[in-house]
Amino acid sequence: MTTPTTPEAVPSLSGQRGSSAPPAAVERLLPVHRWHAALVAVPTAALFVLGYRRRWICDDGLIYLRPVRQILAGNGPVFNVGERAESSTGTLWQWLLALGTWLTGEDPAFLAVGLGLLLSTAGLGFALYATCRLHRSAGLLLPAGVVVLLAVPPFWTYMTSGLESGLGVFWTGLSWWLLTRTRRGQDARETYSAAFVFGLGPLVRPDLAVVTACFLAAQWWVLRPSRRGGAAMLVSAGALPLGYEVFRAGYYGILVPLPAVAKEAGASDWSRGAGYVQETLGPYWLWPVVPVLGALAVLLVRRTRRQRRVRAPGRASLAVLLAPLAAGLLLAGYVVRVGGDYMHARMILPALLLLLLPVLVVPATRFTGVAAALLVVWLCAAVSPLRAPFDVRGTPTTFNVRSSDVEGLGDHNPVRTATWVDHWPALPEGRGMLARAERAPRPTLLYFDARRRLHATPARRDSPYHVVIVGRHLGVTGAAAPLDAYVNDAWGLASPVGAHLALERWSWPGHEKFLRNHWVFAEWAVASPPRQDLVRAGTSREAVEAARAALGCGELAELTESARAPLTAGRFWDNLTGSFERTRFRFARWPAAAERALCD
Repeated sequence: MTTPTTPEAVPSLSGQRGSSAPPAAVERLLPVHRWHAALVAVPTAALFVLGYRRRWICDDGLIYLRPVRQILAGNGPVFNVGERAESSTGTLWQWLLALGTWLTGEDPAFLAVGLGLLLSTAGLGFALYATCRLHRSAGLLLPAGVVVLLAVPPFWTYMTSGLESGLGVFWTGLSWWLLTRTRRGQDARETYSAAFVFGLGPLVRPDLAVVTACFLAAQWWVLRPSRRGGAAMLVSAGALPLGYEVFRAGYYGILVPLPAVAKEAGASDWSRGAGYVQETLGPYWLWPVVPVLGALAVLLVRRTRRQRRVRAPGRASLAVLLAPLAAGLLLAGYVVRVGGDYMHARMILPALLLLLLPVLVVPATRFTGVAAALLVVWLCAAVSPLRAPFDVRGTPTTFNVRSSDVEGLGDHNPVRTATWVDHWPALPEGRGMLARAERAPRPTLLYFDARRRLHATPARRDSPYHVVIVGRHLGVTGAAAPLDAYVNDAWGLASPVGAHLALERWSWPGHEKFLRNHWVFAEWAVASPPRQDLVRAGTSREAVEAARAALGCGELAELTESARAPLTAGRFWDNLTGSFERTRFRFARWPAAAERALCD
């Protein structure tokens, strides 16, 4: 099945200098070249269509839009005016949306969906082209891992969604393409440009730092630079992320985006994480594919090691081949360790893509031909009516967000902010609530009772906000609320106070720090709230007073000061120097226990 060729013949087709091939050899290779072009173009086009058909923006995607609006309004990268809280996990995605909205004047939700689709499609195209390039000396190539992308709906779902996932796919594909181009003797500008792109991983998403490390290590192994050259590579890779980290620590007062604190990105729950992986692989019949793709990966590693004995480039190729495999395993291990995520399949997809990169296509041999045929048969079965579509509302540890959103909004492709604000049935905090708040004669706190019914109570007179809104659905609440209103996030993703609650396992991953009403009343309600409001809120005067006392004591008082005090040079320095301890700080969720720990 392998088309006869020589290592020198293939580069001649790509126009590299110093290589040539007889006309007859070129004629034999042209069909192979066209087949390889089809291996890139056809799956990329199919994935674009599949992603377009499932285009949408979720509530978590809407969370990015309020900071974008605040940036463009001149209030800085914050969720609420006057409080420096970093609610965006993907730093680069936030600033890219701000730039795009400023340039186009488009609804940032619509822009996020369109950019996500284009970037993820381009990233998958880069990834396929790079794998073809990696194996080009083997002659004819066959599809392998790419069939997984075509068979698993979450890959198509998160090509949009408004989250940073599309940018993550683009960065992964581009980085893989740059890594496969790495060779000894290349121009220094190419080397440092590739290192710069690799270094962007933590700004795309903090957990992608492990991919950055693996790709930089592979680049160093291939190039074996001098100490000066290696230092220059590290500077190229680390200058922007480290510079932004200094800004983050001084501006926000902590070392990571606030959702990483709220979701306890450093915690461990291995059993729940293992269940999360099973709930991704099981419904899509991926378990039979794992040994086939694993065998192909082992075969490629053995083939590359044999090449090392023939010529030096084989050794470099082994480092390139192993880099995404190592990164994928480490990233998957991290996802399992933290217990997965509440959004079905979302967090494991980057690791799965990395593991697929070297085997998206494979050199044609008898063994790989059989494997490719089996994978194609599996693809046909996986997309056939034999497998019922996994479109349930949830599982014991995950939630199928898209199916829930589509059902709730009554729109198969919700891509506009107005669609959410006008039609989300679980949003009593929509336009009607805001109109109610605007008519209030004094500062108002809007809160929920135990049955999720909305109520209003007087806010304290010195409140800098006309209305304080407790948001259970942070994205759509932030989209509906005016920029000068305060959205008090119940889950801590945008609340410096709520994010630092002590973790207690009781709910879905990432939704285990619920800021109860005693803390909300302590911060924003009048000194003596009406008794009926306390009863509705499920709290007591004693609990509110204990919470108010705790908020004024010790590390918790300093935490709120770091986020709300005017940003002077002195405040920036204090935030910077105290960022490590502040990031680690947690306090008891029950007011009496917090008061005893902080004020005694």
